[in-house]
Amino acid sequence: MRTKRILAAVLGLIILLVAAALLTDWRFLRGPVERLATEKLGRQVVLEDFRMRLRPVTRIRLHGLALDNIPDTKPERMLQAESIEVRVRLLPLLRRAVVLDLLSVDGAQAHLARDASGANNWTLARQDDGGPPPDVVVRALSLNRVKVNYDDRVLKADAHLQADSIEAPASGPAYGMKLEFGGHYHDAAFGGVARTGGILTLRDSGTPFPFFIDAKGGPTHVRAEGQVGDPFGDATVDVALDIAGPTLSTLYPYINLPLPTTPPYRIKGRLKRDGMNFDLTGMDGRIGSTDISGDASYEMRRDKPMLRAKLKSRVLDMKDLGPLIGVRDDAPAQKAQAAPQPAADRRILPDAEFRLERLNAINADVTLDAGDVRVRGPWAFDDFSAHLILQDGVLKLVPLNFGYAGGELRSDITLDARQPVIRTDARIGVQRARLNRLFPDVKLMQKSEGTLGADLKLKTAGNSIRAMLGRADGTVGMAVTGGEISNLLVEAIGLDATQALGFLIGGDKETRLRCAVATFAVKDGIATSQALVIDTDDTRVDGHGTIDLRNERLALRFEPRPKDKSILVARSPIDIVGTFGAPDFKIDKASLFARAGASIALAFINPLAALIPLIETGPGTDADCQGLLSNLREARRNADTPAPKGNKGKAR
Repeated sequence: MRTKRILAAVLGLIILLVAAALLTDWRFLRGPVERLATEKLGRQVVLEDFRMRLRPVTRIRLHGLALDNIPDTKPERMLQAESIEVRVRLLPLLRRAVVLDLLSVDGAQAHLARDASGANNWTLARQDDGGPPPDVVVRALSLNRVKVNYDDRVLKADAHLQADSIEAPASGPAYGMKLEFGGHYHDAAFGGVARTGGILTLRDSGTPFPFFIDAKGGPTHVRAEGQVGDPFGDATVDVALDIAGPTLSTLYPYINLPLPTTPPYRIKGRLKRDGMNFDLTGMDGRIGSTDISGDASYEMRRDKPMLRAKLKSRVLDMKDLGPLIGVRDDAPAQKAQAAPQPAADRRILPDAEFRLERLNAINADVTLDAGDVRVRGPWAFDDFSAHLILQDGVLKLVPLNFGYAGGELRSDITLDARQPVIRTDARIGVQRARLNRLFPDVKLMQKSEGTLGADLKLKTAGNSIRAMLGRADGTVGMAVTGGEISNLLVEAIGLDATQALGFLIGGDKETRLRCAVATFAVKDGIATSQALVIDTDDTRVDGHGTIDLRNERLALRFEPRPKDKSILVARSPIDIVGTFGAPDFKIDKASLFARAGASIALAFINPLAALIPLIETGPGTDADCQGLLSNLREARRNADTPAPKGNKGKAR
């Protein structure tokens, strides 16, 4: 009996103690908790009130909490809070894990800072107890009347945030918290407003909360609305995104995605995140004058992120692609200049350098297809297709294709940016480009028939298009294997006034184009002609000269050799000289004046004798077209290749 009474007393005492533990509010622990926190954190901690309800998920309430800043730092307090409530699970504490089901803060101010050396005020000194630091997990967060100021000299950033509870609307998303923020990052201002659910599920909840943000970072405007869940765990995002700005490149380094320089853009789509993967689907927008649609994905990896995209455009404006290869839009600069630069001195090859650090910062696999291409000047582009692969600093465009003059321009280009100077290997071919489409603005070419093939192989090094072409080595070959060309154009080249006048009166006719061949050897940016011939039934034109890619200068001479007899012919070589920006066509005055002088001298003897120097006896002979074309097998094959299927051959 005595043993039973003892056991009963012990059991009763245990029940009494448990009941007391469950029923008391533990306010007497305020002093011990304050002293223990001060000792463990190495900072003075002040606590006005402490309350706790002991349960498997224990609720702790702190009132009047203050935590000192590091010495000699303003403000004096790093953290002040009127009220903090935490709900902590007890069992995980046995394995040194702190799991907070809820952290609720009301009426608080925090000041966080990091100096240029990397030292910060939020890393608290922790007394070493011989074990590893506990793993802290916050599953949900609620903020009301909370202000946070942040100053980071390492990132050159400062920010402020204010969070307030708001009354949830009667209908629509259940927003219960409003966040206002702003600051600077690398001298660029940012700011905006966000709305979320009253409680943010941060980790391991599986329950998303409504989310809305309207923010500006510099000139970039971002708006998104949808749902976010567990951002510090298996993060999920599902929002409608609307983003706009002056160029995609300004998004870097706000996000670790080194996008190229572009014209102003606006893009909409559905952004979803699952873990380390981001998907932008149903993309619809514009970059400059170019419409863009498709899907893209971005995967965060340990070594380098991976970007994949399949994009389409109904109408691609080539001026919008210019910034990707270093072409600057000089229209604003020209408006600002009081005295525009003379065309003869203007360089037209792009000189903006590719950014090596960005080519090495990401891997990518992107395709872009366009149904129609718009381009300034006398270019005859139709459609467009490109496949870009960027892997460990090596960029491949395999292929980069254009529908061109009813045919196709096909390119395979590799840029190796693994060293300070980019090494480039380019192969470009033109297949069955129609002569009457190559120069759509030249009336005399509109009745011409025939197809052009070309083959270009270049190897070079340089960090801009201008530098690459200025150091290029390789070969260029072009061939036209047959067709017809305007007789009036041929006679004009030969300065045959009699036959040209006849065609003007009786109507232009076509003459057979036997062949046209151009081959150049390229060395250190100088393209030197190896063969340059245009041969028709009426006239053969031989040419020679150089194209200086380094200095953007032309030095070409063409000598017409008519095959028929005619009077009133002032046949003289034609020179194409000057710069790429201002080419100049000149007639050899010495040859022309020699014939004119002889004609004038004979006119004093007999007026009819004045025609003798202007009579062409037809010294021209047929060119060896087969021999010339045999040395241009690839270009000739491109000229003879059937037109690619699906090419629209649209007129411009």
